[in-house]
Amino acid sequence: MEAKINVFIRKSDHYLQPRGQEYDVKEEVIEGNTEQEILDKFYKKNKNADASYYNKFASKYWDNKLKEWYDSPDYEKRSFKLYYENRIVD
Repeated sequence: MEAKINVFIRKSDHYLQPRGQEYDVKEEVIEGNTEQEILDKFYKKNKNADASYYNKFASKYWDNKLKEWYDSPDYEKRSFKLYYENRIVD
C-alpha cells in the first residue's frame, strides 16, 4: 500500500517570488502495510517540518483519512507517543 505526498520546499529567494510561487514541489511516496502505518509515517514526517518545507497528501482520499484519524480517539491516544517517540518528557 502506498500514498503519494507533495513536499513543498521554500525557495531560497522566496521573498522575491509572487504570492503562491514561494515553494518548489516534489512528489514522494510513503509505503506501509496498513492505512494506519501510512498515516503514522506521514505524521512523523510532518512533525519534523518547519517553515522551510511542509508535506501534504496528493489525493483527497488520504486527506480525508488523515482528518478522520485526527478526529478519532485513537489519535488522542497515539499522537503523544508518535510525536515524542523515544525522547524524555518532563
